[in-house]
Amino acid sequence: MKIEELIAGKNEGQNVQVAGVSLPISALKRFMDDGYTHLKPYQTEKTFSLWGKARTGCFSEQEIVNWVQS
Repeated sequence: MKIEELIAGKNEGQNVQVAGVSLPISALKRFMDDGYTHLKPYQTEKTFSLWGKARTGCFSEQEIVNWVQS
């Protein structure tokens, strides 16, 4: 799914539910600023794959939450 579509119309202080996990909009916006455009949840592993033209990564819920704090 496209991160841009996922967060459209939401404020920085809000969260969005993805595969039963609450992710902060501010963290997802920061991922977009860093070049990530897509997100795919892996419920079994409790991780998220994020990628863009020049970036790719696999992150846990806690890593995504911490992304906004770094």
